[in-house]
Amino acid sequence: MVECPKDYKISRLIAKKLMGVILPEDEERLNAWLEEDARNKDLYRRILETENLSVRDMYAKRLDVEHTWDTLRVQLVGQRKCRSLFSSWQIGVVASVILFVGIGLYWGFWKKSEVEQVEMVACVEMRRAKAVLVTSQGNEIVLQDSTVRLISLGGGMVAQNDGSRVSYEGNGDMEKDDVLEYNTIRVPRGGEYKLFLSDNTEVFLNSDSEIRFPVKFGKGKRDVFLRGEAFFVVTKDASRPFVVNANDKMSVEVLGTQFNLQAYPDDTFVETTLNDGAVRVFNGKQGVKLRPDEQAVYDEGKFTVRKVDASRYSAWKEGKFMLLNHSLENIMTRLARWYNIDIFWENPEVKEYHFSGELARYEDFTEILRMLELATRVHFEVRDRTVFVRKIEK
Repeated sequence: MVECPKDYKISRLIAKKLMGVILPEDEERLNAWLEEDARNKDLYRRILETENLSVRDMYAKRLDVEHTWDTLRVQLVGQRKCRSLFSSWQIGVVASVILFVGIGLYWGFWKKSEVEQVEMVACVEMRRAKAVLVTSQGNEIVLQDSTVRLISLGGGMVAQNDGSRVSYEGNGDMEKDDVLEYNTIRVPRGGEYKLFLSDNTEVFLNSDSEIRFPVKFGKGKRDVFLRGEAFFVVTKDASRPFVVNANDKMSVEVLGTQFNLQAYPDDTFVETTLNDGAVRVFNGKQGVKLRPDEQAVYDEGKFTVRKVDASRYSAWKEGKFMLLNHSLENIMTRLARWYNIDIFWENPEVKEYHFSGELARYEDFTEILRMLELATRVHFEVRDRTVFVRKIEK
């Protein structure tokens, strides 16, 4: 059986191969390693399969990612004529490749018995479907309560709840089209919920989010009001544009499209990412039009538009945690919302550590912390529902 190299030479070769900067002699060494044992080929295949991330990440405990990355960075820069060809985003990608490849090697060679000895530090609640519906009369109804299935809203409108989603149905009172009655759905930290509006528009609500919407839309614009994050699949209606108003900072107007909107009150920015169709994002007289795989960020009174892979920004609704050179502060803020925890920074400077990669939303929250410890040289300590973040000195 092939032994895992202590300095992770194989992981560096695979990372360079994925980045397209591998030299011929390095590729020969990689191919030789693949030919040494059929299990090496199988391991290489499994390393590249993203669906195995949540399994193989559990087997990493002692990988020195920072040392490995520093070594690789020197090698990569030496192979390029110009250092500026490496963007900060590419550096983050390579660092995450090193992390996952190294973990994959451990996964292939570690014994299962070693994993079973891992001691659980704390158990943090897994995200699940839960929300509260606030009717126009001020009544509050817990939607994940299975005993509440059919909610009468009057005027021929009803809301049906199945514990994970709620839908609005009925014709409504046509004589009251000019008088809109609004409901609000609040999703607490640690929750998520799906909503079908009266026009069949789908809304996926993320943790710590709130949406206010008419029980039945009128003849004019279809206005809704969002605080937090949601993914919209809007039903097309050329006569009634659909408008999402976000935190009194920005509005998104569409006819029929799919997009993600992040607008948390404690963030300085509002971020709109378009998956399909077209949207117009505006604030007062200032506005921009987006095409698929474009993102508009409104921050400090101005718009910035950039090309992105839109699917990565809506992956949260499919149980994935995508990191694209995110700061540790940003990552921990998102985790706090998803797992209903509090963060205490013992060393504030570690907030600026950056990380790229893909994580599953583990039922055991401590596995995510272990992954971040491998990549950021910090230590996490969980006490009750508070995570203490401390810098590891070299």
